[in-house]
Amino acid sequence: MADTSHQHHHRHHHRHSAGYRIRRWLRKNKKLAIGSAVICIAALAAGGTFLHQERAAQSVMHVTAGNSVDMKSGYRRITYQGKEYQYNSLITTILYAGIDSEGEMKASNAYSNKARADSISLVILDKKHQRMRILALNRDTMTDIRRYSRSGSDMGTYVSHLGYAYSYGDGGEVSCEDLREAVSNLLGGIPVNEYAVTNRSSMTYINDLVGGITLTVPNNDLADQYPELKEGSTVTLDDTTIEPYLRYRDTTKDFSNEGRIERQQTYVTAYIEKLKAQLQKDLNGTWEKTQDMSEFLQTSITRNKYITLANLLEQVSFSDADYYRPKGQDQLGELHDEFYVDEAALQQLIIELFYEEI
Repeated sequence: MADTSHQHHHRHHHRHSAGYRIRRWLRKNKKLAIGSAVICIAALAAGGTFLHQERAAQSVMHVTAGNSVDMKSGYRRITYQGKEYQYNSLITTILYAGIDSEGEMKASNAYSNKARADSISLVILDKKHQRMRILALNRDTMTDIRRYSRSGSDMGTYVSHLGYAYSYGDGGEVSCEDLREAVSNLLGGIPVNEYAVTNRSSMTYINDLVGGITLTVPNNDLADQYPELKEGSTVTLDDTTIEPYLRYRDTTKDFSNEGRIERQQTYVTAYIEKLKAQLQKDLNGTWEKTQDMSEFLQTSITRNKYITLANLLEQVSFSDADYYRPKGQDQLGELHDEFYVDEAALQQLIIELFYEEI
């Protein structure tokens, strides 16, 4: 999308620190790592891999997370509703984004005009409580994101769609880091430890990594076009069925996205169970298989980090009840639908997912 098409959404500007500029320069000159089986969990757990989430119009005011939270020491210790909380330091967070593009993913010298992040979620691995949870974020969430000129000059942060945090960067590490920053700020400054970004070309690789997934189809959304995918059927998804199963929705029907989310969550739950078994059997071999999709993957996860995360994954529990989506409302924007989080509900969710009462 053209750079000028986003101008309507830029409402606020904040000064940018010298420290961040230095970190960004370092990031631009550091080679990206590739691959991780844990990435595939995130990639499939986004609450909708590579989705287009058209939404109905409703009106609500926008505020930012953390406005009514008393920050004692950054995100580490906070006061909320008269109670003291501390951040659970045994949590590891992995940001996943599914980018609306195909083919090789690589940075360019020209900033902006990059594909949008269609699917965004945070995988939360809690070593202390031995559980895994997934926070799916609406790509149309209106929040602070960083913007650049075409030549890469930092223009500060503006309120726009969360999915554009990737678009305004270089299509490489800067884009990934800016999306990581936007998600962290949206969630009150909690750390986003790692990130993994893929595009549509990775979908069959992710499915093939575990040899395909066998599951029971939960609804009839695909029955007309794919009779083998009717409700109640037990199927093994392959290269021909994985994309329609995860992406298809009938845009002529209201609320058709709900059926798609139902299918995706069924897939993710089955995938994680199978991946756990595979990691126990062949940790190194699984890593090697991820290299096949390196052209369609951008990640901060190194091989050493992969081993740590894979071992952690084997320890945590996960079920359908471990999906979370921030509450909020939609309204029509000048160019795209806009989603505004329910600030009170978001703060409560942040406390539930990341904090413990002192």
